[in-house]
Amino acid sequence: MRKNHYKHREQPISVRRRKELDEYLEILWYVKEKEGKIEKELVKKIESDWDPSIAEVLRSQGLIEETDSEFLFTETGYNRTRQIVRSHRLAERLLTDVLKMPIDSAETGACEFEHNVVPEIVDGICTLLGHPRVCPHGLPIPEGDCCREARRQMETATKNLTELKPGQKASIVYINTQSNERMHQLTRLGVRPGATLHLHQIYPALVIRIGSQQIAIDERIAKDIQVWVKNGED
Repeated sequence: MRKNHYKHREQPISVRRRKELDEYLEILWYVKEKEGKIEKELVKKIESDWDPSIAEVLRSQGLIEETDSEFLFTETGYNRTRQIVRSHRLAERLLTDVLKMPIDSAETGACEFEHNVVPEIVDGICTLLGHPRVCPHGLPIPEGDCCREARRQMETATKNLTELKPGQKASIVYINTQSNERMHQLTRLGVRPGATLHLHQIYPALVIRIGSQQIAIDERIAKDIQVWVKNGED
């Protein structure tokens, strides 16, 4: 890893320029996420207006290194980009799941959110949403310390929805699906992290009750829903 880390006093950078660099870092993350490495030619295909001088700026700040054919994140660059991506994808979930915004509109809001919110607030939103694993597009949301701590605390009490018995009451912890359409369908029905449900029956169909509404859930979908049974409610 390079050690010529960016020094703010020596190389001042505007907020606007920082946002621009963050956007480029996101592009590199996306390519690595999809392909396993960041090939320069692939970056150019995905981002047609890629500015080669950007790579030099990112390198001068100690965020990336590069070979003849690919870009590589430094440890500093990886951690910074991971937080940007985490903030963006959680913002998408907040705007679509809670505020019911269309995904196209949520994308614009998420782009602003990712640059302006401190990690502590991001973790708070993550906790509010039940530590979701994927964004509305089905892409993975990088874990935060809050996710790992929540998993540690609840792993002994967390069950798959299909493991409950009729009459049991539980809170939805997370929904592990990469299907954007499925997530929206469940959300519209009130099946979302934090919701309290009662298992009404398991045969001939699995039926849950949330509030006054009874909802039939396909067993394959039910296996994607993790719930927390509170002590004394087994």
